[in-house]
Amino acid sequence: MQPTLDQFLADRLDEITAEVAGEIAERVPAYTHLRAREILALVRDALAAYTGARETGTVLDVFRALGASEARAGQDVRHFESALRTGARVLIRRTAGAAARLYPPTAEYVTVMEHAFSAEGRIVQAAVEGHRRAGRRAGTRRLPTLVSEN
Repeated sequence: MQPTLDQFLADRLDEITAEVAGEIAERVPAYTHLRAREILALVRDALAAYTGARETGTVLDVFRALGASEARAGQDVRHFESALRTGARVLIRRTAGAAARLYPPTAEYVTVMEHAFSAEGRIVQAAVEGHRRAGRRAGTRRLPTLVSEN
């Protein structure tokens, strides 16, 4: 029996995660500190959303929280978004390759790719949104401190 797309990618999760970490480190110098083990769960969640194996809404919450965390850590939103898009390109490439292997270009293949592109856009948007919200909250908390110091 042929594995499902989700199973096929899950069987290669460590390899895909290492590729994502490597590409991000190569293309986004602000994120050279990332290690594959640190992003494994994010890659797993994104792939599950890309393949339609998991509801995108729950994955978006994870990426909003990631964006907020990066904002609190002081990461520039442009670098953060660039890192996300770099990782997403790897995942799209891997999802497309796996889908083509399991479902030669047919309606199923097109459906998988529509899921992947839709999920990628929504995931990046949610993470950037979380980053911006957390940045605004952090700025709001600093304002009283700045006013009281003057």
